[in-house]
Amino acid sequence: MIAFGHWAGVVGAHNAILAWGKRQQTFDLKPMHQCYDFAEAKTYYKNLSLPNFKIVITGDGRVSNGAATVLNLMNIQKVSPQDFLNQEFSDPVYTQLSVKDMYAKKEENIFDESNYYEHPEQYYSIFEPYTKVSDIMINGIYWEKKVPIFFTKEDMKKDDFKIKVIADVTCDIAPNASIPCTIRPSTIENPIYGYDPNLETEINPFEPHSIDIMAVDNLPNELPRDASEDFGNQLIERVWDELKKTDSQMIKEATIAINGQLNKPYEYLQDFVNFEK
Repeated sequence: MIAFGHWAGVVGAHNAILAWGKRQQTFDLKPMHQCYDFAEAKTYYKNLSLPNFKIVITGDGRVSNGAATVLNLMNIQKVSPQDFLNQEFSDPVYTQLSVKDMYAKKEENIFDESNYYEHPEQYYSIFEPYTKVSDIMINGIYWEKKVPIFFTKEDMKKDDFKIKVIADVTCDIAPNASIPCTIRPSTIENPIYGYDPNLETEINPFEPHSIDIMAVDNLPNELPRDASEDFGNQLIERVWDELKKTDSQMIKEATIAINGQLNKPYEYLQDFVNFEK
């Protein structure tokens, strides 16, 4: 009902563009955490002169739509996945992928959304074409172990693997991750590290052979004013009235423990309870 995902996407996209500017040495973008708020950051977008590049965003939820907000403010054109793959552009562009653009069912080569969410292990990644035409990837999906990864470490060694900046807002740490080169979280002060696909190890960022990884796992903290105010507004608008009810289903389902016992939706945590004992 309430979350910080939008602001994680906003800061993640900002950092992705910042990393590209440092890598190409063609423009500078003030770090988001040095801005008073998002309003200040937006003032820098208006006069930002960007070179030609292509960005792929994964997902269509809070995080990914937050990332798209920043790219739109930078006047980066949004194009369809098909045009993104098949056309050349003279200005920077981005595309945003939903699950049907990233996965297909094994053998049948189709996508059934309800079936996918029930049995993601029955699907495989069809993301590979985007690795051959994208310069920047912004990863904003929810991921669990049953979901196929986008690409492997071996894929990253191929000559046609073009992606050079990965802003992994999802920030699951490999090997249990959708991005195999997210080998550690980074920090707000030092958000970018390099990854050498041939050595499969961390190196300095912005080297010719590096793939630069942005993996800050507390991105909304770079915009504490905006994120906190928005979270409070969501709480008031969506939850406050429920808190005043004596029989709110929302509050019941959000309650982790009742009278010293795990509530039914949270019984999956029993192993942690037993471990603590």
